[in-house]
Amino acid sequence: MSNLTEFDYGIAEYIWKILKIQQMKVWSWGVDSDSVKTITCGTEFHVQGFLMTGTVRILYDEGMDLFNLEFQPDENTSEPEKVEGVYFDSLVDTIDCHVEYDANYQENIEKAYTIVEVAV
Repeated sequence: MSNLTEFDYGIAEYIWKILKIQQMKVWSWGVDSDSVKTITCGTEFHVQGFLMTGTVRILYDEGMDLFNLEFQPDENTSEPEKVEGVYFDSLVDTIDCHVEYDANYQENIEKAYTIVEVAV
């Protein structure tokens, strides 16, 4: 039996509305739609980005009206990396900097998606 409340489901829906504003960035994270779930005061999902493959947890801090993030790589059994006090308008960019985008992003794209020319 689930201990989740209507508040939890409402917060998860609110978070996904924020994420969908920058849908192209969110798609670039390789979110596994089957992994998306509502958790107490938030949502979590699995990603496959250039910087991290693992679980992202977004938790709403109602008292501060801010978000706290947790990044748990698949291969890491230690405590997740945490980022606290994220405003809603920087939520996507903050996640993106931990999952997908870095200073070598263009180089990473070119390496991952090298186009091979075929002589005809």
